[in-house]
Amino acid sequence: MVEIYSTVDLLKARLIKSLLGDNGIKCILADENMALIYGTSIPFGGIKILVEEAEEEKARMLISSIKPLPDNK
Repeated sequence: MVEIYSTVDLLKARLIKSLLGDNGIKCILADENMALIYGTSIPFGGIKILVEEAEEEKARMLISSIKPLPDNK
């Protein structure tokens, strides 16, 4: 498995996992439990998103296609 993304935001990591899963890509969120136990994953380098090497390019393209949502005001 290869790391394709890292974030300290647990919600963002889970949303990316959902996006990948919806597109047929299995992934693992490494250090997800550290964020739940300690309230942060920063000391551990964030939550790492891992995919199979064969799916790396497709997964990176999907993640790069995410556009930020505008702030609600």
